[in-house]
Amino acid sequence: MIKSARYKRMFSLQAGIGFLCFILLTLPACQKVIQVDLNSASSTLVIEGVITDSNGPYKVLLSKTGSFFDSLKLAAVSGAKVIIREDDGNPDTLLEFRPGVYLTSTIKGSPGHTYSLKVISEGKEYDASSSMMSRVAIDSLKVEETTGFGGRINHNVICHFKDKKGEKNYYRLKFYQNGKSNAENYRLYDDQYTDGESIAMRAGGVKPGDHDKVELMSIDKKTYDYYRTLEDIIRTNPFFGSTPANPNSNISNGALGYFSAYSMTSKTININK
Repeated sequence: MIKSARYKRMFSLQAGIGFLCFILLTLPACQKVIQVDLNSASSTLVIEGVITDSNGPYKVLLSKTGSFFDSLKLAAVSGAKVIIREDDGNPDTLLEFRPGVYLTSTIKGSPGHTYSLKVISEGKEYDASSSMMSRVAIDSLKVEETTGFGGRINHNVICHFKDKKGEKNYYRLKFYQNGKSNAENYRLYDDQYTDGESIAMRAGGVKPGDHDKVELMSIDKKTYDYYRTLEDIIRTNPFFGSTPANPNSNISNGALGYFSAYSMTSKTININK
């Protein structure tokens, strides 16, 4: 049965290739030139900014999207005016440390406050705001053993913490394995059904000899929505799914990216044999 199914798949593949060749051979007889301008889209400002309850300076990155052929290259944006302001404090005008990288000098992040970002670049103004939620401590990091495919034994670091009761909370875990993190794994959590309860989140897989660090970030809904939609886009296969859109941004005037104020705690764990 398996052998027969394999032959059917091979035959289907050969038939498909034959049909494609037939189409390609017949195209010159009825060809029509279509002009496609892949470089016509104007570049868009990308803003990535954070402020935390850890010691600064805090960083705001400015860049621009490129053309279709340069989609992996983001050009740094220099000469912009970048300001972060606390809801009841003075503004901090950031200094350009190097092209596209702007650093704070006076502001200090604190839970319970809302922070606003203003960027003025090439005659356009972009605004965003983010509220810093209460800091939630990591109670413990534990290694749990699970049995995977084919009986393989896997080891995972589980982060245990207690959700803050009576407050709508969103979380992101960042996992560093021997100093390196997976930038595309956002490990998000919404306390919609677990208000005030103890929570256990998988941080990542480990092996003996690892030195691992887990950061628990308390983020607001706008930041959560940004990372959630970004994660969905990363997981989308453009050949079999719908065309991905841009992630939800909390920045005005059509800019891409995000501005996030969050509190954070961290713990480390050594994986022994």
